[in-house]
Amino acid sequence: MRTVYWIWSMVVLVMVILQIGFAGYGAFYAAHKLEDEGSSITDKTFEDGFGLHIGFGYLVWLAVMILLVVGVIAGIGKWRLGKHGVLAVLLTLQILLAWFGGSVPAIGSLHPLNAFVILGLTLVIVWGGWQARKAATPAVAPAT
Repeated sequence: MRTVYWIWSMVVLVMVILQIGFAGYGAFYAAHKLEDEGSSITDKTFEDGFGLHIGFGYLVWLAVMILLVVGVIAGIGKWRLGKHGVLAVLLTLQILLAWFGGSVPAIGSLHPLNAFVILGLTLVIVWGGWQARKAATPAVAPAT
């Protein structure tokens, strides 16, 4: 089960990286439409660019909740599970920042900053899983 946990943590990492990329796509899609259509775009055009980022964000949240459950089943320990709990809270906060950020730009400005905290913590979790797997692998003695 620990192998499943480690593999799933890497899937989550890839999802977080993709999610950041999808945000960039949304921004440049909107910029491109401004270039094509003049000085303004519609809400629909803006949402078309960020639709993938919005939808995929909920899948990232779900993937982290699954990681938390798999971590409990795999028995990875309280310290490491605590990091997963923090990650779950950060992702929930990320969704709230997006919801309220549209109305209050100062709140919205925290959304991309939180994304980098999420990325860093996800890297720490994957690294810790890799280190735990490395420590559990018995060393092979050289043949004599």
